[in-house]
Amino acid sequence: MVMWEATRPVPGMSRQGWEAALFARTDPDAEEPDVMFHFGTSAFDLNTAQLGYPTAEQAFCLTPNVMRAKSEGVVRLRSGDPSTPPLIDFRYFTDPDGYDDHVITEGVKLARAIAGQPALRPWVERELAPGPGVRTDEEISEYARRTANTVYHPAGTCRMGAADDPRAVVDPQLRVRGVGRLRVADASVFPTMIGTNPCITCMMIGEKCADLVKEAAAPAPPMERNLVI
Repeated sequence: MVMWEATRPVPGMSRQGWEAALFARTDPDAEEPDVMFHFGTSAFDLNTAQLGYPTAEQAFCLTPNVMRAKSEGVVRLRSGDPSTPPLIDFRYFTDPDGYDDHVITEGVKLARAIAGQPALRPWVERELAPGPGVRTDEEISEYARRTANTVYHPAGTCRMGAADDPRAVVDPQLRVRGVGRLRVADASVFPTMIGTNPCITCMMIGEKCADLVKEAAAPAPPMERNLVI
C-alpha cells in the first residue's frame, strides 16, 4: 500500500470505503493485467501504523495487489480436534521466479506515478508510507514484504483436479476424494488463483455445485420396453 497525507479534507467515503479500482500492466508487453489497485480516501493504516509509519487524519491511498500470485502457502492440521485452529503459513513472495516480488515492486512505483499526475498532485501533502526515502527496488521490496496481506481472500486449500493430479483434494464434480457424500463449493477449490476478487466466482461454484447435486439425485429415466409381437 502507498499512502499520502492530503493537503485538504478528502471527500467522504462511500458505503464500501473504496472509491475506485484499476487493473494495470507492470509489463507493457503482457497480454493481460498483472496488478490491481484499490483507491481509498482514508488512512488505511492497519499494517503500517503498527510498524511505525506515520499516519494522518486526512489521507488517501493506492493498494497494489498481485493478480494471480505464484507463491503458495501451506495449511496443516494442528491436531485431530476439528475445533482447533489449523497451522497456516502464507509464504508470501516465495515463488522461485520472483514474479510476486516484481509485480508488487512495480505496482508501488506505478502508484507513485498515478499520484504524481496533475489531477492528484495538488492533493498530496507528503507520502506517509513507504515514505520518500524508499526509492530503490530493493527498498520497495523490503517494505512490501513487511506490510503485505491477503486482502481477506486466501484460496486454493482444497484444490480441484483430475484423477491423475496428486495434489487435488476434490474432483471436477467437487467431491472430496476418499469421502462419500461430501462436496466443497467455495474458493478453496481454485486450482490456481484468479485475477480479481473471488466473490462472483464463488457464487458460480455454488450454483454449479447445486446443479451437480440435483443431477446426482435425479431419478433415472424409465427404461424403454421393446414389445415383441
